[in-house]
This record gives sequence, structure tokens and C-alpha cells, in this order.
Amino acid sequence: MKFIDLTHPMKDGQAAFPSDPPLSVKPYRTVANDKYNLSHVTMGTHHGTHLDAMFHFVQDGKTIDQMPLEWFYGPAHVLRLPKKAREEVTLADFKRHDTLIQPGARIIYETGWHRQYGQPNYFDDFPSLTQEAAAYLASRRIRMLGMDTPTPSRDYYEVHHLLLGHKAEIVVVEGLNHLDQVPDHFIFSGFPLLFHGRDGSPIRAVAMVE
Repeated sequence: MKFIDLTHPMKDGQAAFPSDPPLSVKPYRTVANDKYNLSHVTMGTHHGTHLDAMFHFVQDGKTIDQMPLEWFYGPAHVLRLPKKAREEVTLADFKRHDTLIQPGARIIYETGWHRQYGQPNYFDDFPSLTQEAAAYLASRRIRMLGMDTPTPSRDYYEVHHLLLGHKAEIVVVEGLNHLDQVPDHFIFSGFPLLFHGRDGSPIRAVAMVE
């Protein structure tokens, strides 16, 4: 079994999504002064490679601790959808793969945008999922939708409601890395921290390849 890390590293001071809390990772105790190292971390729950709970946009939706563990692990399919800055990810892009987009499926799409991580335009110019495409994915009742963009769409309110709403409850995994290094099919693992009653969490996303 080969393991491929799909997670962006988290470094002190790196940019966060606009209006989100910045990431700070500072020494709090040190071997020199205290005989051990311990760090103080502050961040938003949607920093870097992370997943959304339904509660992120749906007030009575499932929180992280209410989501079954099996939602975060299992066979996944990668769709290669190369896109340039500000291009749309459309219904037609997914309809070409409709044999894979079945109830319970874990679908990940690679646009190539993961290569822009850390660049000034990463949070502004990402390829954007259309509302029509999101509605189609929700209607197919897939289990998980992963992507290499920092968020699915510039229509963030409408698209998140389509994907996270009670009729779909799709696990949305954002900010994946290294999708160009994985085969089209693999076992996905991406477990969140067990925040009680909260809306999302960073994850350590991993592709497990035979």
C-alpha cells in the first residue's frame, strides 16, 4: 500500500480565506526554557485542506461530531477537469462521468488549481462550480465532493446550500493537494478533528493506493 499526502502544509502566518481568522503557530513552551516544546495555535475551522460539516451553512444541519466516521473514508474517483483562472466547472464536465457519479460515491475533481496554493490569486481567481453543476451532484446523492480549490464556488451561499442541505448532506472537502500524483481511483482518508457542535475542521487527507 502506498500513501500519498493530499494535504497542504500549515505554516505560521500563511494566508487564510478572506475574512477568516489567520493561522498563527507560535512557540508557547520551549526545551530551552521549560524542558519541553509546546505550541500555541489559532486558526479558523476552514483553514487549508479541510472539510465542511452541514452546519457550516445550514443552521440545523449536522455538526462535525454528528457526521458518521464512514463518511470520511472509502473508495474515491478523481475527475480530471483542467481549468484556468476564473473558469467555470460546469454540468457538462460532470455529465461526461455520469457512470461514476452514483449514490454514495466519493467524487474528487482536479482543476490544477492546487499549484496556485500560496500565490496571491489563490483565493480570488479559483475555478468556480456552477449552481447547475452543484444541483446535479446533489440530485445524484453522492457521499463526498472533493476539490483542489479553496471553496467550491463564487456563488458560495447557493452552492453550499445545494451540497450541504438536508436533501444531499454531501461532505465537501476543499483545498486538496497533489491530485496530479494519484491514480483516478484510490481509497480516500480524511478525518476531521472532533470539534463538538461545530462547522468544519482541517483534515489530513491521504490517498491510499494499492
